[in-house]
Amino acid sequence: MITGHNSTLAHGGVLFLDEAAEFSPAVLETLRQPIESGRIVLHRSGGAVCYPARFLLVLAANPCPCGQPARMCSCPSVVRRRYQQRLSGPLLDRVDLRVTVEPVPRADLFGEVDERETSATVAMRVARARAAAAERWSTSGWRLNGQVPGGALRHRPWRLPRAALCQAEMYLDRGQLSVRGFDRVLRMAWTVSDLQGRAVPDAGDVAEAMFFRLGWDESWAA
Repeated sequence: MITGHNSTLAHGGVLFLDEAAEFSPAVLETLRQPIESGRIVLHRSGGAVCYPARFLLVLAANPCPCGQPARMCSCPSVVRRRYQQRLSGPLLDRVDLRVTVEPVPRADLFGEVDERETSATVAMRVARARAAAAERWSTSGWRLNGQVPGGALRHRPWRLPRAALCQAEMYLDRGQLSVRGFDRVLRMAWTVSDLQGRAVPDAGDVAEAMFFRLGWDESWAA
């Protein structure tokens, strides 16, 4: 079971919930506070205690109770919809990346290992991106893009050019992207830019952030 104790134990690390839709929705909702504020407040009869709880949350879930690939699933649509709604909109609104993982094709399963990017190569690219972010925010007291308040990214000197933001702003105007979601797209765009070795995100970086935010079927970047 997820508790405040579990959340604060994950501080500075990763909190991974496998089969997330199987958790009680009431329990999952307790994650909303630490995701947003980076802390957990426990109220007891003698008062309240605040613990640090800034972690990277990873949720893994099947689209339906049977867990079969879409082509093999026999679950009625109402059952699939009810199962997916166990992860509430307010909780998912706090999730930056939403990735659909397809079954591994046989050709990839038996492909040459040498053709795949190694974990060491990925780690080096991530380390360079984190170093770039730390240098950029060093005078502001932040180290990671995820620590930067949305308001700072929406105003000078960090506001992106209108040409880079026009599509994201369109989704915001339509109500398909919340203000919280818009800010998270901005943070992700900076991360994509850092991974690509660029100093400032361009329209393509924002598009990629939107793609990971909304998914393949909904994103204009797909």
